[in-house]
Amino acid sequence: MIEVEIKVKISDPNQVRKRFEENKGIYKISLHHEDIYFNMPKGLRDFKQTDEALRLRKSIEFNKDSPEKTQKINYFITYKGKKIDKTTKTREELEVKISEIEEMKNLLKMLGFQEVFTVVKERELYEFLFKDVRIEALIDYLPILKQHFVEVELMTESYEDIEKSKKILFQFLEKFGTQKEESIRKSYLELIAEKLNKI
Repeated sequence: MIEVEIKVKISDPNQVRKRFEENKGIYKISLHHEDIYFNMPKGLRDFKQTDEALRLRKSIEFNKDSPEKTQKINYFITYKGKKIDKTTKTREELEVKISEIEEMKNLLKMLGFQEVFTVVKERELYEFLFKDVRIEALIDYLPILKQHFVEVELMTESYEDIEKSKKILFQFLEKFGTQKEESIRKSYLELIAEKLNKI
């Protein structure tokens, strides 16, 4: 699958929530993500240079409006290919649900994969119907960056549909006063690396 994704910084998440609700956005779930990134074994290709990513994710789901804070925990291993256009974070993605994250982490290390960094994200997932297309929009907060973002994404199986998907997502963001030039192509890992001057 190809993930067509656009990310922008926001300054006021409460205002964005209000605008989402005014535009018929449906709150689906809140998420706490702990993402462990790995690089290839030494001597093989360097994901930092090739713009690829390998990630183990612990995903905790809960309803922010529920006093019980019922939680569901899922684990995933995800490969992301290099970005394939100049304006967005569009890239091929392969994600597999797994049952044991620690065993997978140990397996990768035994094979020589290098643990790079863990990225923690607090997220709220909304769903919209826009131009007869279902769009997922996330309000993200990264504690290490002390910054909020909005991510919108569509999945496609065809390279031919990338431009169409990008156009829809940029038109969607325009409803909220966001312009094309505000799109951030860097991943959260890249933004954190810049901040910490490491990795």
